[in-house]
Amino acid sequence: MTLREHFFRVLRGEPVDRAPFFPDISTWYQAARLGVGVEQPYFPGQYIPDDSRVHAGRGSLGGRFARLTYRDFYREFGWGLPAHMYDWFEEVYTGGVEKLVQTSGRHRTITWRTPRGELQRSYKLDAEGSWSEYGHMVRSLDQLDIVRAIVENTRFVPHYERVERFLRETEGFGVCDIGLYRSPFGKLIHEYLGFEAVAYALFDHEPAVLDFLAFQEHYDLALAELAAVAPGSIVILSDHADENLIAPPWYRRFCIPYYRKACDIVHRAGKLASTHLDGNFKGFLPFIGETGFDLLDGCTPAPMFNYEVEELAAALAAAAPVRRMRCYCGVPAGLLTIGLPTAQITAFGERIARAFDGQVIVNVGDILPPTGDIEQVIALGEAVRGTALRRPDTSL
Repeated sequence: MTLREHFFRVLRGEPVDRAPFFPDISTWYQAARLGVGVEQPYFPGQYIPDDSRVHAGRGSLGGRFARLTYRDFYREFGWGLPAHMYDWFEEVYTGGVEKLVQTSGRHRTITWRTPRGELQRSYKLDAEGSWSEYGHMVRSLDQLDIVRAIVENTRFVPHYERVERFLRETEGFGVCDIGLYRSPFGKLIHEYLGFEAVAYALFDHEPAVLDFLAFQEHYDLALAELAAVAPGSIVILSDHADENLIAPPWYRRFCIPYYRKACDIVHRAGKLASTHLDGNFKGFLPFIGETGFDLLDGCTPAPMFNYEVEELAAALAAAAPVRRMRCYCGVPAGLLTIGLPTAQITAFGERIARAFDGQVIVNVGDILPPTGDIEQVIALGEAVRGTALRRPDTSL
C-alpha cells in the first residue's frame, strides 16, 4: 500500500494499522535554502519541483540534508507530501479591468482599475519571507460596486496540466487539493471590508450585504465547477475560519449554506471536499457536520488554538451520522521551535494517532516554521508510524 493509498483509505473510513504522516515543510525548506526573511517564491504548502532554482541555494542546509531537494525529504524519510494547487488556473481580465502589481523593497501594492473606479490592496514581506496583506480593498459599502466590476470581468483559465505534473512526479506519496480560496462571506471579512465594517454593515445595511453575497456566490460556484473537473481527488475551500473573526452564528448563517452548495458540486463530480481550519474553532464543533466537508485541513489543537485533540476527535465522531469527516491534525508547530525534548513532540503525535484510532492525517500543525526543528519532524514521523492502535488491521 502506497502512502497515497493509505491517505485515501483513511478518508474512506477503511481500517488501517497506523495513521499516515503528511507534514508540510515548504516554508521551512525555502528558508533553509534561501535564508530566513528572504522572499519565498512558493506559497506555503505549494509544491516545489526538483527543477526549481530554490534547490541551488546554500542557506543553512548542511550535512545529510545538503543534497536533498524538497521532494527528496519526503522520499528519504517515508512521508506523504501534501500540496495546495494555487496555480491551477489564471485570471484574465476583460471589460476594461486591469490588475497592476508594484513592488518596492518589502512593500507591494496591487491596484485594480475598472470603468467604475479603482481599488488597492497593500502587502508586506513578513519575517519568514511570505507576502502578507494588510488593510482591505474596500473603504465604504458603496465601493463594493467596484468589486462587482472586477468580479464580473474576471475569467478563469484552467491549467490542469500543473495538477497532472504534481500527481505524476509524486506518484505513490503525494496528495494535492485544488484551491477555491475563500467563500463569499470569507471574502467580505478577510479581503473586501474587514471584520468591523462587516459587523456595522450587517446591522445598518443587511439587505445590501445579502445582495452582494448572492452576487459573489454565483461567480464563486462557477469556479467550483471548473475545480470539480480538474485532475486529482480533493477540492479545498480556504476561509481560514476562526471564531474570533467569523463567530459561530455568522459561520452557520453565512458560510455553511455556501459550503454545502460548493460541496454538492464537488461531490457530484466524484471528488472530496475539504476546508482549511487552522485557527480557533471550538465553537464550530457542535455543528461541524452540517458543512458538507469530507476533510478538515490545518487543524492545530491547544496550546496554539482553543480545543484539545480529543475534543476534535469526539466532534468528528458525533458528526458521522450526518457525514463521515476526517482531518489533518498536527502537533502545534510552535512546540517545534522552542527546544522542547523530542520525547514530548513524539508523545503528542502518538496522542493524536490514538485519539482518532488512526483515522486521521497526522502532520505538523499547520506548517513547519522557518525556525522549526527538522530533526524533531523526522522523529515525529517515526513515532506516528510506530504507534499501535486500538483496533489494528492485521491484514495490511
